[in-house]
Amino acid sequence: MNEEIAKEYIALIPNLFGSFSELNKDSVELSHMQNHVIEFMYMQQRALNLKEISTGLNIAKQQLTNIIRDLEVGGYLVKMPDPKDKRAVLVSLTPAGKEIEDKKWTKIYQRFSENLTKLSDEEKLDLHFALHKVNVLLKKMED
Repeated sequence: MNEEIAKEYIALIPNLFGSFSELNKDSVELSHMQNHVIEFMYMQQRALNLKEISTGLNIAKQQLTNIIRDLEVGGYLVKMPDPKDKRAVLVSLTPAGKEIEDKKWTKIYQRFSENLTKLSDEEKLDLHFALHKVNVLLKKMED
């Protein structure tokens, strides 16, 4: 049974990735890595230091420094001293940084909603139940 579940899970990943890539198409105006940084910070909903961002995204701090600088110049991020550690810097999203993510997720939501029109009411119920169940069970596995 475990092997069958693992196979279904592995089969789900490219389906989700392909679906999400299509929904996300043309909704990003930043580079790939810039988008990852903005998205990660958006999901965290708080100011972060460079170590937290580099660890969360699994990228080198050296690579992150250039990305942060470019995003700051673009007006998407702002840096400020960390009150807990004078040597560290906290990075937070500006209103423009939040707005770019809000717009992206609104487009994704709209495109997904449009795709739902291809399903019957019964299929929508099935999909809703399946997605909810997968989310609940995957969270349970994390705990």
